[in-house]
Amino acid sequence: MASTVSDPLPIRLPLTQLKRGDRAMVADSSLSDEDRAVLRAMGLDERCTFTVCRASAGGPCIIQLDATRLGLSPDLAKRIMTRPCECPSADCCAQDAPKP
Repeated sequence: MASTVSDPLPIRLPLTQLKRGDRAMVADSSLSDEDRAVLRAMGLDERCTFTVCRASAGGPCIIQLDATRLGLSPDLAKRIMTRPCECPSADCCAQDAPKP
């Protein structure tokens, strides 16, 4: 009797648990509609990948999206769930991103 194993769910971590140099993509968030709209206007949404420049539970979190860096408060960053990427390129994770 053959058994089938489904793919495990991707690891999801709060942005504050990532380390400098980690690449990730936004998985989801528990943000208000207003906060989500502001971040989307700055380029951070569920379809983007980014590199962590600085992350800690107690200080600001700084991420880089292409040539832009964003500073996020610790409270905001801990509510953004991410899916870490193993790749050096932003294109690798984007293919799995949900379509708008």
